Amino acid sequence: MKKDYLQIIKDLLGIVFLIFHLYLIFSGLIPNIIQRSVHLCLALPIIYLYFPIKKSKTKLISDILLASLSFITSIYIAINYKKIIYQYGIVDGKLQILLAIIMILLILEATRRCVKPALPIISFLFLMYAFFGHLLPGHFGHVQLTPSTILGMLYLTTNGIWGMIVGISVNIIVIFIMFGAFMVESGGGKGFINFSLKLAGRFKGGPAKVAVLSSALFGSISGSASANVATTGVFTIPMMKKLKYDKSFAAGVEAAASSGGQIMPPIMGAGIFIMAELIQIPYLKIALSATLPAILYFYAIGIGIHFYSLKENKKSIDPQNIPSTLETLKTSGFFILPLFTLLYFLFRGYTPQYSAFWAFFTVVILFCFNINWQIDFKSIWPKFYRGFTNGARQAAVIASITACASIIIGIINQTGLGIKLSSFILDFSKENLLLALFLTMGTSFILGMEVPTTAAYLVAAVIGAPALIKLGIIPLAAHLFIFYFAIISAITPPVCGAVYIASGIADANWVKSAKYALILGFSAFLVPYLFVYDNSFLLKGSNLDILYSIVRSLVSITIISSAVIGFLSRKLNLWERGIILISGILVIIKSLLFNITGLGMLFILFFIMRKVDEQKSLSLDKSLE
Repeated sequence: MKKDYLQIIKDLLGIVFLIFHLYLIFSGLIPNIIQRSVHLCLALPIIYLYFPIKKSKTKLISDILLASLSFITSIYIAINYKKIIYQYGIVDGKLQILLAIIMILLILEATRRCVKPALPIISFLFLMYAFFGHLLPGHFGHVQLTPSTILGMLYLTTNGIWGMIVGISVNIIVIFIMFGAFMVESGGGKGFINFSLKLAGRFKGGPAKVAVLSSALFGSISGSASANVATTGVFTIPMMKKLKYDKSFAAGVEAAASSGGQIMPPIMGAGIFIMAELIQIPYLKIALSATLPAILYFYAIGIGIHFYSLKENKKSIDPQNIPSTLETLKTSGFFILPLFTLLYFLFRGYTPQYSAFWAFFTVVILFCFNINWQIDFKSIWPKFYRGFTNGARQAAVIASITACASIIIGIINQTGLGIKLSSFILDFSKENLLLALFLTMGTSFILGMEVPTTAAYLVAAVIGAPALIKLGIIPLAAHLFIFYFAIISAITPPVCGAVYIASGIADANWVKSAKYALILGFSAFLVPYLFVYDNSFLLKGSNLDILYSIVRSLVSITIISSAVIGFLSRKLNLWERGIILISGILVIIKSLLFNITGLGMLFILFFIMRKVDEQKSLSLDKSLE
């Protein structure tokens, strides 16, 4: 019975959470600090109740206590906001100091529970830097700050916990997460799979290509590598294993494809909304600019799978397991209609959250129909219930991540650490752009190993983006570069979350799975460097420049993937792979002379390979006579 009461509390929190954020879309001006404090006063209790320490009576009491404390410390800000906004971060008495300490600890613990402990640990280290950084000698020391100054900035101003990052979570991210969760429950998830099976299943290496396409489609609305793997992987990985694909390869394919979902428009990851705010470029413009890099990412994975399938002689999917055209059309409607609604409002110039609301409303209408488009009122509540519980839980996780990241950003700004780290990148690279890019890429990788993509991108952007922009990179390219590598870190050892999950589903060795993910994604690692050095990849410049960039990148990625996989018209030896790799690199450089040279090398090698193969064939025939 107690568990029933607890479930009722969780359900009520989820419903109130959803209603509050829907209300904000159409409400008048509510002070930011009220919106953000109410957001966390609902999100943090959801985390403590949905992510308990252990299922025991004693632990349950502690979870309820922590949930209550997180509600009290957050709602205190909303209730007393008129007084607080005139304090300008100066604490008024011991109560506010106590509440600030409790609030920070609750955020760290909530984030530890729902994601890995790395982000709370990093936040704690930044807190230690704020308190004791003045003791550091040299460049990285800062002016001594009193504990009350630090706590006041974090708890009582919009420069800390209640900052712009949490504001984006409140106003934009929640409704998009709810939209994605509801779409999956409406039948959109099955629509993604059927559409992918119909489009890619009949080709060589069909199961792996279905994984790429379904992950791209699902990732376009989920914006989470882990959710992508968990949703599409349970279907695609067993399908690949059934057709005798190496289980580590199957896991590698799913991990590499799912990680790219966060760069696939229209929704992309939560970090894209933060990027829009940081660089003051509309979300739709960023999504459009990111379209070509996203396509190139998935093309790189897909062509790698194609060469691997030819090399290992992998079969296509049995036609009996591919849905009919009618069934595909029926199920595809459950994701095409909501996505069309979303894009329609976005292109009409409405805000992202307003557009997402009407897409969400379209999904709710689709709840009235079953998979065969017959009215089925009995299924409405189960779909709605699963949608808001899953959506509220996912949105609460993002809320805790953004709150934890806000602590880091607040301290970076208060201590001036961001400027110091950017200066360090410039000094260490001696203002060499390529070296600065390598350093920034490394920062994104290191942060992305254990930290969620949103937080990894945010911290890396605060540190690295100013240095890249100072070296002449346009802000959009600099931030997309960092965002891209924060995402790819999900498949880079030693810590690679997407690979771990996929390996678990496949029952495979994660090291081997990571190897395959990196091999398939090798060409994809080049894409960020392309749009940094040539903005036509971000759809900037003349149509001719953009077309030239598209053609040479597709040709180059195909050639490089052939070299990495070791197959062209047949299996390649080491020196052949080396020449093909060099020719692919020459083709990708924006120089007609280099492009012609690279293609010339490839054609000459292909001609030599054919002659050598013909001679071997003749020699074999003679030996058999």
